[in-house]
Amino acid sequence: MILADKGTRFINFIFDKIGFIILLVLNAFLLDSVFHLIPEDGSPLLGIYSFVLYFSYHFLFEYFFGKTPGKFITNTIIINNDGNKPTAKELAIRSLARIIPFDTLSFIFGDGWHDSLSQTN
Repeated sequence: MILADKGTRFINFIFDKIGFIILLVLNAFLLDSVFHLIPEDGSPLLGIYSFVLYFSYHFLFEYFFGKTPGKFITNTIIINNDGNKPTAKELAIRSLARIIPFDTLSFIFGDGWHDSLSQTN
């Protein structure tokens, strides 16, 4: 199996970031316009909610489909270090590690934290 190069991974990142922003905007619209649940004071709970949504976006796509929308576009998949489908635990660690500040930049110097911490590729 051939591992995706840094350029392909960057394209995955861009498409997934766009997908997440669309999801975030749709959620904000539903929470505010439809359900009137977003407080006007900019509650810190919104930040926590966005982290949960970011985790869920990656975890659920990777768990159910083995790839995120960005990976669908580039026809890449996620595997663990043994070359198998990652376990739910590995995917959860992978998704949590994405929340670490500068995780994206960690690919400049190596495999990237969300891959190395979860033992996936």
